[in-house]
Amino acid sequence: MFKSMILATTIVATGVIGASAADPIIYTQPAPVVTSSTFDWDRFYIGLSAGGMNDGTQYFGVGGLAGLNMQSGDWVFGLEVQGTAYYDGGVYSGAFYDVFGRAGYLMAPEALLYATGGVVFSDSGDTFAGLGGGIEFAVHDNVTFGGEYTYITDGGGTDGHAFDAKMRWYFN
Repeated sequence: MFKSMILATTIVATGVIGASAADPIIYTQPAPVVTSSTFDWDRFYIGLSAGGMNDGTQYFGVGGLAGLNMQSGDWVFGLEVQGTAYYDGGVYSGAFYDVFGRAGYLMAPEALLYATGGVVFSDSGDTFAGLGGGIEFAVHDNVTFGGEYTYITDGGGTDGHAFDAKMRWYFN
């Protein structure tokens, strides 16, 4: 009988020990929530431009710009003013002052493809029409970089082609 009790105790103890050897309880923390940050195009901006213009003579230009965008879904509309000083061989040749409208489509949340058009005034008193387009990429929360082409004409035979690289800083 004593052997039966030891055998029964051993069997019961073995079952209890086996039950306590189950998988350990592991406490896990939930993964952090990752939010998608998309660029906010619906803001005021200032910027710098550098590029060239050719109207039969090649010029290098540097300038400043300011504008305001309004975003509706994937569409962005805006107004931009720009002043550019042009140089021929390091010698100042004159300045252009632009007032342009912009209309563009977001190809991605950080990539804007746009058309632009408006009026160009020269410091010599001439007035031109300008039509072009460009692409702008958000490279930071408040900074974009892009390129733009503009065809400039006075409608009477004076035509020019301008290419600019532009960097814009956006503000809330």
